[in-house]
Amino acid sequence: MKNQPRFLVLSWMVLGMLTAAPSQTRASAETPALHVLEEIPVQHSGRVKPFQSFAAESVLYVTGKSRFGDMPVTELVWHWMAEPENWRNKPLIPVAYKTLKDEFGLMLVHGRVSPEIALQHKPFTEKVQQAAEKRARKDKLTELERKRLEVYERATAFEEIAGGGTPGWLAHPEELRAGWLPLQSILSEEGQHAAARFYPEEKVKVFAQSVTGILEAARGGTVAALPEASVKALAAALEDLFSSRQVILDRSLIAKENLYNRAKPFHLSWILYLVSFALSLVVLLAGERARSRLFFLSAGSVVCFAAGFLIHAWGFYLRCLIAGRPPVSNMYESMIWVSWSVALVALILDAVYRNVFIRNTAAVTAAATLLIAENFPVALNPAISPLVPVLRSNFWLTVHVLTITLSYGAFLLAWGLGHVIVFTYALAPGAEERKRRLSQFLYRTLQIGVVLLAAGTILGGVWANYSWGRFWGWDPKETWALIALLGYLAVLHGRFSGLLGDFGIAVGSIAAFLGVLMAWYGVNFVLAAGLHSYGFGGGGLGYVLAVCAADLLITALGVILYKKSRSVTPS
Repeated sequence: MKNQPRFLVLSWMVLGMLTAAPSQTRASAETPALHVLEEIPVQHSGRVKPFQSFAAESVLYVTGKSRFGDMPVTELVWHWMAEPENWRNKPLIPVAYKTLKDEFGLMLVHGRVSPEIALQHKPFTEKVQQAAEKRARKDKLTELERKRLEVYERATAFEEIAGGGTPGWLAHPEELRAGWLPLQSILSEEGQHAAARFYPEEKVKVFAQSVTGILEAARGGTVAALPEASVKALAAALEDLFSSRQVILDRSLIAKENLYNRAKPFHLSWILYLVSFALSLVVLLAGERARSRLFFLSAGSVVCFAAGFLIHAWGFYLRCLIAGRPPVSNMYESMIWVSWSVALVALILDAVYRNVFIRNTAAVTAAATLLIAENFPVALNPAISPLVPVLRSNFWLTVHVLTITLSYGAFLLAWGLGHVIVFTYALAPGAEERKRRLSQFLYRTLQIGVVLLAAGTILGGVWANYSWGRFWGWDPKETWALIALLGYLAVLHGRFSGLLGDFGIAVGSIAAFLGVLMAWYGVNFVLAAGLHSYGFGGGGLGYVLAVCAADLLITALGVILYKKSRSVTPS
């Protein structure tokens, strides 16, 4: 068979992906004791969550990494609490800003500084104090001042955890939303007397003794090696305290969050999307004659894509239940939704047109979006946080935000199809039927996106009137949503008027996506201005600019190759 070497290589690639994927999703071996500790409910950042969620968020914030060292996050945080004196002088806090790195000099180890230095090095803390005073006056901070504050706040967060100041462990029996008592209070004699006003004193002491026993055992060994019985005794003592005052927590919600944390549905989804693409690619490159014999691979591609889509939806549903709202309140959550929207639009189009290129394009773009969300946790914080007041109208949040971000999914798919079309024109000038079909898919995708973006923008005005008392105010988010809409309308108008052919529309769909990127990312992470302050963030600008520049260069290369192919094609 002519394509046999290429076919065999690709088959081995797919086999490698299938065998490697499970190992990527498995965490390091966790003991029964750790599992019990992970499930204990605590209060942190305005909500009740399993200790595992608290630990993951804390490790990410303090170290800038979703996993630090060899220990699972739950075990690491317990060691911080058990051995604060050992961890204070370890290089935990990342320092990436060059000028700040120069200030710390030899105090840095592998680009990190210890919490002890960050909190006690006088020249640094004096500058932090000055920056904090500027921030309190609402003066504009320099980038260096912001980075100093960031390092100091990370070190302060570590100190809070190591000192037992957070999270909250013991709920106020009459007001669950009030601040829970942390270990720092529960382990002190005064704190136990305070807790005894609401709980039986003997039960408070039993719980305190259980915690002390675990902390002491951890100092002499590892948390993971603790006897399961001692950890279960801690959980039982806490449950006994809550039961004594009929404090009722939603245990099913805690269980769902633990399931979400362990299953990692979005990680599994991008693996399945890529496997779907790889299987389909093997079939496409195997040659026309071999395709009938490779039906099982084609079927496997469809099954993997559908499984990825369903697991993606399940993960999104779990996150909705945990958060008590549609999870699209920050950049991470919107990327999860947009990547799912890509797959949804592709499935609808594939059901109508029955074309593998739609599904393949969606598989790559959805997987890439999920990969970005997963691999930049500092800029794209995956933590589940309570909504700010302006977003607590769930109806308008659902209608406006989900609609407008659903359009981003359609446009992201159009962006991917645009690239496929540009390089089909450039590298396969004779494939007229394929080009015609791909252009038809692109046109339908653009139409879907424009309808959704227009509806979302109008509904955003309704929400703005409900929340802020005016329909439109030229807020940066509103303005860039309108610019993005006008950009795509210009592309569609170009096709309708005959100014743009199929190739021009493909290039236009790539260029117009820059408007979506600005409305989606730029307003929140670059401009950081306007009434949509709940979505502001920072980081990643250099990467985004580099990717945009590279994409424009790649597109320009496709245009040049297409023009070159036309110049040598006989008329």
